[in-house]
Amino acid sequence: MDTNSPSGQYHVVCRDCAVERLFNDAADATTLERAHVAETGHSVAVGRIV
Repeated sequence: MDTNSPSGQYHVVCRDCAVERLFNDAADATTLERAHVAETGHSVAVGRIV
């Protein structure tokens, strides 16, 4: 088990449309965030849920 990676889930929310998802992995959350912003120009927030 990797004890260096943060635990919890990551909540991705678009402030301009209905995109909203939960991820167990920070990299997956960041991938969605960057792809959505690149495709739409929308404002996206990512937060960690403990």
